[in-house]
Amino acid sequence: MKKLTALISGLALTAAFGSSAFATDIYVVNFRNAQDVKSQQLDGQLASALAMSGVNAEEVVIDTSTAAKWEKGAHEAFDRDIVPVFNQWVGLPGFAAVVDANTKRVIGCVNTAFEVNEMAAEIRQMASKAKGSAYLSNASTPIKTTRCPAAHNVDPGL
Repeated sequence: MKKLTALISGLALTAAFGSSAFATDIYVVNFRNAQDVKSQQLDGQLASALAMSGVNAEEVVIDTSTAAKWEKGAHEAFDRDIVPVFNQWVGLPGFAAVVDANTKRVIGCVNTAFEVNEMAAEIRQMASKAKGSAYLSNASTPIKTTRCPAAHNVDPGL
């Protein structure tokens, strides 16, 4: 019984503190608002695209629908050390920024202009860039681009 207890305790500690083998490669930061039609559409697309992509990604939702959700999103960003990403686009819904989990650098963005399979392919390519592999985006038309929107929160005094 002691061996079983020790084994379970060891597994619990491993699960609690994680393992580098299971570390997240990218954060997919979903900027959303319940009143925004594109946000509602992106929610379904993004969940499917992440499942299809097969990458080691964590979705982080920054929801500005209510003050409580806004605050929760701020905590989610803080917990992952991506506050500058939060600050740059909080309040601009309808897209998702793909962030390298190690460097905290924004790799690109996806939005509702992508079909689910295209979004999955772009996320997969961006994840490979986070791992240091070559990255070539096929999204080059004005409608479908992995470029992120201009910063939403810029101090005009700067």
